[in-house]
Amino acid sequence: MSAERGATVADMGENVQTAPVMAAHGRKMRPRGWGLALLGVVALVLSPTSTTWSASAEYGGTDADGNWIDNAGNPVSSAPPTVHVEGHVAPVALAVLLLVVVVGVFLPPTLERFGQRALGDIVRYSAYLAAPVVVVVGVLVYTVWQGHVVVDQVQHEVLHPHGFPWGGVTVTTGHMTR
Repeated sequence: MSAERGATVADMGENVQTAPVMAAHGRKMRPRGWGLALLGVVALVLSPTSTTWSASAEYGGTDADGNWIDNAGNPVSSAPPTVHVEGHVAPVALAVLLLVVVVGVFLPPTLERFGQRALGDIVRYSAYLAAPVVVVVGVLVYTVWQGHVVVDQVQHEVLHPHGFPWGGVTVTTGHMTR
């Protein structure tokens, strides 16, 4: 029994309509570099403008007569110090994110030229997975550090609190004014 494309076949008294089976065709779903490049551009544009937290403290004040006193209430001869700390994106976190993006954009085409297309796809998929992980882990580590170390230093009257290693904190010290 043979049938031509789209013909009706009589089989045991039934009419059965047949159609050719189409093979899947087109391009294989592959990760593209433009998505990673867009992520890198957004990170570069937004990072200098983002302040994630701030803390301020004044280590003293004035008594009822208007004389300067420290936090313990003891008179002091000059205005008590103040400290203001602003947390922002650590440059090292931004550098790691941009490294992931650059490797994910430029290494796969190079590997493909040398006949390693599958390895290039793995690299790009890994970059797509690593970028959000870098952001989330960086924010968590940074937030925990700032919440437990820097804010604790400000509360204990440290004039120059130490932020997360390699930056991420701007410290401004001064003196109270009347």
